[in-house]
Amino acid sequence: MSSAPPQTSELGIDIIKVDRIRRTLERFGSRFSARVLTPSEHRYVRDRPETLAGRWAAKEAASKVLGLGVRGIGWREIEVERLPTGQPAIRLHGRAAARAEQLGMERIAVSISHEADYAVAIAFGIRTAGGRFLFPPDIEERLDERERRILARLERLRAMSAAADGAGPTGAASGDTAIPDAATHAEGSRA
Repeated sequence: MSSAPPQTSELGIDIIKVDRIRRTLERFGSRFSARVLTPSEHRYVRDRPETLAGRWAAKEAASKVLGLGVRGIGWREIEVERLPTGQPAIRLHGRAAARAEQLGMERIAVSISHEADYAVAIAFGIRTAGGRFLFPPDIEERLDERERRILARLERLRAMSAAADGAGPTGAASGDTAIPDAATHAEGSRA
């Protein structure tokens, strides 16, 4: 009988003054929101400063769960979707999805709240055993040929070990990971 793999978690939180987003929108208009939001996020936010501030905080919090802050990934690679229930959900694209796969990140739950002058978000990531070492997403670009061979060998050994244990790799394989677990995504609270 097999037991569930051990899990670890990562936590990210961010708070931002709504007025900071308002001033940025006044100065740069839709150019700013187009740089930060995916097209579907932009349709939902419609340059409302409070809503954009909440999305900004959620993206920052999720990037902290991935251990990156916003370095190494684009703002639009972390998408904050709105479920039919109104709850926010995280969808990862590109390098953010690759990082989640690298970490063995099963899902990221997010909660967004607004209070007068501030928007705050907290993200909670569940990581299962089998995640890889915590290399930066652009590690291969920084390596010389010898280091690339060593990294490739580590990857082969890790894959062989996982196969021998009967556990395949975890995370998304497509580079585009949806992580909406409606039971754990509550706007403003967690059950």
